[in-house]
Amino acid sequence: MELFTGTALVFAGAAITAVLGFAGSAVGMGYAGQAAAGVVGEKPSLFGKMLLMQALPGSQGIYGLVGAFLILNFSGVLGGDPSLVIEGSTGMKYFMAGLPIGIAGLVSGIYQGIVAASGISLIAKDEANTGRAVTLAAMVETWAIFGVLISFILLISIGA
Repeated sequence: MELFTGTALVFAGAAITAVLGFAGSAVGMGYAGQAAAGVVGEKPSLFGKMLLMQALPGSQGIYGLVGAFLILNFSGVLGGDPSLVIEGSTGMKYFMAGLPIGIAGLVSGIYQGIVAASGISLIAKDEANTGRAVTLAAMVETWAIFGVLISFILLISIGA
């Protein structure tokens, strides 16, 4: 049973990391997309700027995908070695190492979408505010990046 427990925890950690990042991006992009659709209906020429603002919360999904790949790679599961045995305690370490990316991606993706939606309103009033709107939305992403850094440090520590 121990043979499957550690590997199962590695897979669960990779899956949770990815799914939380994907969910944060999807919700955040949904908020921004709703706001952008309203603006583009009135000002079609702003489509490119609206698309940029909607895309900003999508990075958390990318971080989740990268996090899942790192977990599978660091654990040795990605190579597909059939003789690989991962202890339950080690599997739990990989599971826990993915949580900072996943949780930070979920929360920051949602809130980045909310800020991006407000930025879309700012751009709709005056196109000269595009840089300000992007900067405000990008500030929220800082926390997702910190989540990636913490997870990476934890993954490096498991091998030590």
